[in-house]
Amino acid sequence: RSIFKFKNSSTERRKKMGKEEKFFRETFLYNKEINVINTATAECSVASKRRVDLPLTAGEQLDVIDVTEGTAVICRNSEGRYGYVLVEHLNFR
Repeated sequence: RSIFKFKNSSTERRKKMGKEEKFFRETFLYNKEINVINTATAECSVASKRRVDLPLTAGEQLDVIDVTEGTAVICRNSEGRYGYVLVEHLNFR
């Protein structure tokens, strides 16, 4: 019985991540393939001011998806949510 709960959980997670990816592609007009080019750790907690900004928790691991012009990069968190993050809030070690 617990096996079925696990399968339902992973199905729901995949569905949520697909929904987040669709929202990301529509909002950012992103039509390239999503590839992780680097990983980073959030140095501090930052609340998002806009829907396109990714809220951060100190110590959170992020996948860097794309580099933008300026001081921001597009990242994805462990929940599958995408958004802009300022480079000054990230540690690339």
